[in-house]
Amino acid sequence: MRKSIITQQLRFTARNDYAFKKLFGSEENKDIMIEFISLVTSLGKDDFDDVRIENTEQLPRFYKEKTGRLDIKIRLKDGRKIDVEMQNTYFDYYPKRSIFYCSKLIHEHFSSGLQYGNLKKCIAINVVNSPFKLSRKVHSIYQIRESEEQTLLDELLEIHFLDLTKLQKDNLTSLEKWLMFIKTDSKEKRAMLAQGNAVMTKANQVMDIFYLDEQERKRYEAAWEYESDRLSMISESERKGLERGLAEGEARGSRQAKLETAKTMLTMGYPLDDICKIAGLSQAEVEAIR
Repeated sequence: MRKSIITQQLRFTARNDYAFKKLFGSEENKDIMIEFISLVTSLGKDDFDDVRIENTEQLPRFYKEKTGRLDIKIRLKDGRKIDVEMQNTYFDYYPKRSIFYCSKLIHEHFSSGLQYGNLKKCIAINVVNSPFKLSRKVHSIYQIRESEEQTLLDELLEIHFLDLTKLQKDNLTSLEKWLMFIKTDSKEKRAMLAQGNAVMTKANQVMDIFYLDEQERKRYEAAWEYESDRLSMISESERKGLERGLAEGEARGSRQAKLETAKTMLTMGYPLDDICKIAGLSQAEVEAIR
């Protein structure tokens, strides 16, 4: 009885790294991954014949033991690559990070002697639960295009940003229903969204496991702990970087003031020894100014 009451009080969301990867990045749930990515990219179901998920490892029970990537790396039968990530906190460097990682995937398996025509397209899909500042849209797609005519230079690179914070409550498209399914922590909301969709119904059953399986709950909680610690480390690194930058700025400002003092004293004909003492510079530094 007590266990039943506890599980009813718990709330789970697919925004959690472990839950997200279990839903969309595991062999047993390939059909869920295929439906979601098809809606994001407009790829046909036939494109996913013989699809491979290349990093299927999950977060272990305790986040400190984590060894695998949190993204989902997918290879289609023709060699095209897809990378899917869930980001609960958005940082301004994510677009650069996404371009960099996509470039690495494009270069992957491309060895000396191959033709550039053999390079395979990379698609990056970023699901973000923090405002994506570069667009007002829920779903933004970036490619390499001519700035005025919008002609496509090449299809090699394609980056998607899916902003969960911009979802409306009503009149959701098929893709937006999946995004709401990912965003919500309400069991009832997920069940309502899944009505009439067999694949989403299966996804909802996967999410229900977290309510019932103690080990799965621990892995789920460990993923939140890991993300919390990671964000704390990023915040601390940024704070230290800011403090270091301010200190370096003050040092540069102090030196510039000394150089300006020395220049003024030189134009006024002060003796070299006096300039060194007053400006706090060495004789060689003052001579360099002269």
